Amino acid sequence: MMNDRPALPVMHAVLTVVLLILVTLPLSCSRKSSDKEQVLPMAEIGDYTVTSEEFLGAFRNVFDRSGQALQVTPSVLREILDQRVSFYSIVQHGIDQGWHEDYEGLHQKNLIYRQVMMDEFRESFLKSDIRIEESDLEELFLRYNTHLRASHLYAPDRETADSLHQLVKNGASFEQLARDIFDSQSLRESGGDLGYFTVDDMDVGFENTAYSMAVGEISDPVRTSRGFSIIKVTDRITTPIITEYQYAQNKNRIRDLAIRQKAELRQREHMDEIIDAYSFDEQLLADLREWLDGHLGVDPVADVETEGFHSRVPQEYYGSIVASHDGFDLTVEMLLQETWYTPLETRRNIDNRHSFRNLVEGVAYRAYAMNAYENSPHYDEELVALSVENTFQNYLNRRLYRTLESEVEIPAHVLAEEYHNNPDQYMYPREVNVAELAVRDMDTAEKAWDAIQAGMSFQDALMKYGFDEEAKQVGGEIGYTPVSNFGSISPALSEIQPGELAGPFEMTSDVIFLFKCLGVREAEPMTFEEAKPRIMNNLTEMYVMEMRRNIIGETKERHNARVHYDRIDEVDLKL
Repeated sequence: MMNDRPALPVMHAVLTVVLLILVTLPLSCSRKSSDKEQVLPMAEIGDYTVTSEEFLGAFRNVFDRSGQALQVTPSVLREILDQRVSFYSIVQHGIDQGWHEDYEGLHQKNLIYRQVMMDEFRESFLKSDIRIEESDLEELFLRYNTHLRASHLYAPDRETADSLHQLVKNGASFEQLARDIFDSQSLRESGGDLGYFTVDDMDVGFENTAYSMAVGEISDPVRTSRGFSIIKVTDRITTPIITEYQYAQNKNRIRDLAIRQKAELRQREHMDEIIDAYSFDEQLLADLREWLDGHLGVDPVADVETEGFHSRVPQEYYGSIVASHDGFDLTVEMLLQETWYTPLETRRNIDNRHSFRNLVEGVAYRAYAMNAYENSPHYDEELVALSVENTFQNYLNRRLYRTLESEVEIPAHVLAEEYHNNPDQYMYPREVNVAELAVRDMDTAEKAWDAIQAGMSFQDALMKYGFDEEAKQVGGEIGYTPVSNFGSISPALSEIQPGELAGPFEMTSDVIFLFKCLGVREAEPMTFEEAKPRIMNNLTEMYVMEMRRNIIGETKERHNARVHYDRIDEVDLKL
């Protein structure tokens, strides 16, 4: 098997998938052997400690998630500390089980290493020179208050996108092309219609282009995270009044989004620059594709007894250079290794010349970026190692849950007992069919409400005051929806009856709703067969959490865990 040491390099269309691996960095941790050990740790479990700094970070996270409405009591603070101890107990359990050095654990750590290196490369080389001007924020706020409607033609690669675009330029029907290329029935029938959207609803490249276009205009091919789109804007609805107060209220949120979007666009530009500058050995690429064809779907965990796809390539080619740029050479061996550390679902989708080329280009970009970061003054080996370790700890927590979930077996009679003992949990919820009227400010909402109360029909009010053109086409009707899906306004709809009005409700900072009830489906019990999947999920969750608690307790006892609740009072709870 190839070297399991975290290696250099990685990818292009495939890079997006690598960057989206769902791992969340936890709060900073410290092993007992660390030079940064606190003199008085809050807790100790096995090789790990909870520092006062980490406890404070956990408290701030909980406080922020509560909407800063958390009642800070001694029991709450003890619970926060207990949660960190439980987290490290599971990490220690994973180490005890050898999960950090088995096939799955080593493979996961290599994936995490590559993610961290790419994150640090972006921070050091791409985000550092991003500047956000006031005009950027004003433009983004205007977009927030504008809804576009657009159709698109999708292509997985530039060559296909250019061909489609040429057909459009030559007079081919946009709608007919959509019917020809899409597998989705709705996209075929609608001519590629994507409906209405606003800021952050679409890929940032798609959004940037669409907002720069006039209604009826058709774009050149636009690179997105999934390939290319040719966009046709079909409608634009903008709020007529935007106040300075609304702008000031949303400015921080807009700034964060502006930075994120500019960083994403800068990364795509940089990828294109590097890939265009690479010199590829086309004959070697053709040979590699032939050797690897049909073999890239090897699972690095489930198929550990099977030879990896690298065995398909003659060893004498391992030192051959696939691509080179600016003194950096991507060898066949590096390409194979980085492909091995590409998510399995991505490799399984490599089924033609274009997707294979995307894979190779992506590997070449990641290789260049990681090498550039490692050889730059910004490189911080200790920071990378700590980030990998922190993220790996989250993986160990998720792995325990997944492992316990796979071990649960629930007898049929237990399912039946749960159904009969807790009938209230196995009900179809109350559903309401409502018509909605969306407006942009409370003054308009009150005018619409007063007009309806004075005798105007809801549909007439919708046509006069509403801004959502798509809703007008269906009379505002949204169809039967569980009351619980309405979030914070669910209580107001829990007893509404047909013909009654509800509202106005400020659902977001710039949209206010009125509702008229068109119909009600009252709650009713599920049959046992209907309820069985929910019963299984509920009991599985219950059993998993019970087993998890037992493992935490056993691990704490085995490693002589110590939790110093008396030190909570010494922490300055800065907010």
